[in-house]
Amino acid sequence: MAKFILIDTATDAGSVCFSENGHVVASFAHPRAEDHAAYIGAYIHQGLRELKLHAADIDAIAVSAGPGSYTGLRVGLSTAKGLCYGWNCRLILIPTLAIMAAGYRQLHPQWGKQGFLVPVLKSRKDEVYAAIYQADGTIVEDARPVQLQEEDFSTWQHHLPMVIFGEAAERLMSRLPQQAGRIEIDTNYQLHAAHMAMLAEQAFQAGHFTDLAYAEPLYLKPTYVGKG
Repeated sequence: MAKFILIDTATDAGSVCFSENGHVVASFAHPRAEDHAAYIGAYIHQGLRELKLHAADIDAIAVSAGPGSYTGLRVGLSTAKGLCYGWNCRLILIPTLAIMAAGYRQLHPQWGKQGFLVPVLKSRKDEVYAAIYQADGTIVEDARPVQLQEEDFSTWQHHLPMVIFGEAAERLMSRLPQQAGRIEIDTNYQLHAAHMAMLAEQAFQAGHFTDLAYAEPLYLKPTYVGKG
């Protein structure tokens, strides 16, 4: 039975989980992005201690790959890569919006049967990251930056009914065409590492691992470094 550590630091609220066979067996969360680097290691150590596990027991580490916070993604992935190097275990990268879609289906089973799922995350002002998934998790439109002032939202009507959820869902409220009962906006969903447990298990069984030497976050947009 494969054992995993799951790490998500793509947004302000980060989390670490341990899972076996697609089921979460320990879970830790922290609400402040500026503390990501400090708490991840502590939570991993605590989880190993509580579950009476050793580094050699971990088969793979799965991490939320992005899009999301540039700094958060770097912290999560660098932690995972360091542990994988030291422990000689596999690395699995899972797109953040795919984790959100899987999590929403877990929390709201009715959306796992019909309709379309649209997870959204904050990007810059007047912009969000979004993707569109079928109810069964099949990707319909890949993750991309969506310019709220320029996007032709009328084309989204080809994917109804739909639920839009995530930290940036509020930004779309005034942009979408009126479709009574056909478009639902949920601002309460909270991304959590637990939502990638089954995705990590599936990736492990399929042998979908990432080469540590080439693992990079899925930023979707170039990073900018200002001159001092």
